[in-house]
Amino acid sequence: SRQNPQGWGIAYYDDNKAIVVRPPVGEPYIAADSPLFSDTIKKARSTNIIAHVRTASGATDVCELNCHPFKYRYHERDWIFAHNGYVMNRNFERDPDAEGSTDSETIFHKMMRYVDGHMSSGSIRGLYPAIKKAVRQILDDYPGIKLNFLMSDGNMYYAFSHYDVKPMYIQRNMKGYGNAVLLSTQAFGGGNWEEIPVDRL
Repeated sequence: SRQNPQGWGIAYYDDNKAIVVRPPVGEPYIAADSPLFSDTIKKARSTNIIAHVRTASGATDVCELNCHPFKYRYHERDWIFAHNGYVMNRNFERDPDAEGSTDSETIFHKMMRYVDGHMSSGSIRGLYPAIKKAVRQILDDYPGIKLNFLMSDGNMYYAFSHYDVKPMYIQRNMKGYGNAVLLSTQAFGGGNWEEIPVDRL
């Protein structure tokens, strides 16, 4: 977190409701220095968890609303999303429903609207193919985008890697309570980390 000092966030599920904790005003933005961060990692018990430490691109403010993960309500479910990357587009417009000013949150909103459009039209059957098509549309909308993300609706956990110089990794572990899958932008702490294939959801 000291290499990514501009904020942190943790999202997890409690009774199918997404709990998103990010540093409010007055709380340290470096996760290692934050009592709230320490308390939250002790409380976060969920099938799906997303945590993020932020390095601001310079174009957006350092504040709670710009910290990942972000939440989006879709079809009576809370979706959570964290992004590693950036959009290289001078004409990029912030989504009007986004709370913060990051390109990441706008990408999330736009992608979920694409998913909704595909599911509502009946042109695509199933959430997974709808998300795949939505991701392809985002890549077409923003040529040169650097897009790594983690996303969940509480039941499923999605990972996508499209940032050639910053790969994502997966590690599958057997724990006392069952299987556990870790996803990360760094292969840390030992173990058998595998690089996630590029452009595969």
